[in-house]
This record gives sequence, C-alpha cells and structure tokens, in this order.
Amino acid sequence: MTDIFTLVAEDETPIQARCWAADNPSMVVQIIHGLGEHADRYQRLAAALNAAGISVYSHNHRGHGEHAELRGFFADTDGWETVVNDSSVVLDHVRATHDGLPAVVLGHSMGSFVAQSLAMQRSHDMAALVLSGSTWPASYKLLPGRLVATVVGFASGRRNPSPLLDGLGFGALNKAFSPARTESDWLSRDEAEVDKYEADPLCGGPFTIGLWQDFLAGMSGVGSDNAINRIRSDLPILILGGEKDPVGGDSGMGALMTHYAQTGHSRLSIKIYEDGRHEMFNEINRDDVTAHLVSWLSPFAIR
Repeated sequence: MTDIFTLVAEDETPIQARCWAADNPSMVVQIIHGLGEHADRYQRLAAALNAAGISVYSHNHRGHGEHAELRGFFADTDGWETVVNDSSVVLDHVRATHDGLPAVVLGHSMGSFVAQSLAMQRSHDMAALVLSGSTWPASYKLLPGRLVATVVGFASGRRNPSPLLDGLGFGALNKAFSPARTESDWLSRDEAEVDKYEADPLCGGPFTIGLWQDFLAGMSGVGSDNAINRIRSDLPILILGGEKDPVGGDSGMGALMTHYAQTGHSRLSIKIYEDGRHEMFNEINRDDVTAHLVSWLSPFAIR
C-alpha cells in the first residue's frame, strides 16, 4: 500500500511524497526520480524492495506530478538548489521516522545528479548511494547548451517553454533506435513499458527555459573532481544502467566510475547491462536488475 503524504520545504512549498512501507524494515531507500516522470512510476520497484524488508520513500520534484504548480518548472531563482533542498527535507523525514536504520539514496537519470548534489552536502547521513541511468557530465559538453539556454531565457523568460531547448535535450536520444516505433523507444526494449510512459499525462514535457537553465547548471556543478571530492571517500556507490542508454551508456558510466576512483572513492561497484536502455527498472530484464540491487544492498541491512 502507498502512503501519500505532504512535507514542507524550506520555502514553505508543499512536497508531495510517497512511502511504501515494509514490515519490520532493515533499511530505507529514498528514490529520487528523473526528469519528466514522477514518484508513482517506482511502485513496482518499491514492492520488490518491500519484499526484501526495505521501506521506500520518494517524492515529486517541483514542476512534476499531479500537483505541479507549473509543469516543467523548478523555481524563479536557485532552482537546482531548491530541488536538492527538497530531497534533503525528505531525507530528514526518512531518518527521523526510521531512527537507526541505514538510509540509502537511489537517484535515476536527472535524479542521479540531484542525489550526487545531496551527497556532497550529506554523505555522512547516507549508508550508500545508487546512481541509475547516469553519466559523467563533462562541463565542456554542457557549455553550448548552457549558452543557448541563457540566450533563450533573456529573450523569452524562465517560465516559458522552449521547443528548441526540449529538442536539444531530448531530440537525439531516440536516434540510435531508428526506425523507432515511438518517440520514447530509448527508454526500454519493453514496448508495454514505453506505451505506458507515452500514455501517462504526467510523463514527458514540455519543460520551461528555467528548468533547462537550472538542470544544466546542476549537472555542471557535479561534473568535476573537486565537486565529488566533497562526498566521503568510503561511501559505497553503485553505478548501474544499460549499455545502449543514450544518456550515458557504457562509456558515460565508465567515465563516471573513473572519476570517482581517481578521487579516492574506495567502495565502488558498476553494473552495465548488455543491450539495456535508459530505464533498467522498466527493462525486459528488470527482475534481474532488481535482484542485483537487493543483493548489493543486503550488507547494509540491520537484522
């Protein structure tokens, strides 16, 4: 059963959150979802984790979910910091509600960058960090998009959508799967899961200019060795994703792993799934992916 509840952000904005509670949990996982989706998409994963004795929490980012004030928009100022702070409020709730239990943060896609930003502030409050569908966000690759987003923002304002920026952000992701059946084939080889995403009115864009400005700045903020050095070096980190994921794939996740290794992070694991696409928890081999996650998490449980 899903417990739906509301927390209060630092600026008094409501945070719409979910809890899937396990009986006598041995740990808690906080899931931070990706761009253009929402917390309820993780119900199946939560049920599997519950069966393993793990309680699960997640929340909808600003501009996401059924109660979004302005869809695809974070905030008028400091949007990335606001989103990270909201995740920190949820982590506070998790730790207060389950005092003494290990708290693991799992971030998917955009959520993986939010999770790393959060870990730079609070890695000592985490038992482990899981990065799904992620990549190494090299600053030089982000610079052209940031410049375009700045120029478009001056012309149109932060709250307006931009087909140009949406195209730059998502336009190339499906190209590797041409001829594609849908615009979202890059997400999964499971056609039913792709169709479910396409039919979900809470998934996809459009996104505002301000969100793209904030997201690109947020990725740039975690894309340096100096930044990830702020995460404690003995934090267990699992990087997992699909080989064919156009967001990062084997090369992007390999680079992410390399940067963590060269900054002295000593408890690293990586799992790349052959032919897998962006959403491994919705892939045709999702049961194997979930089983690997549960196995990797098991040493952190309190029995």
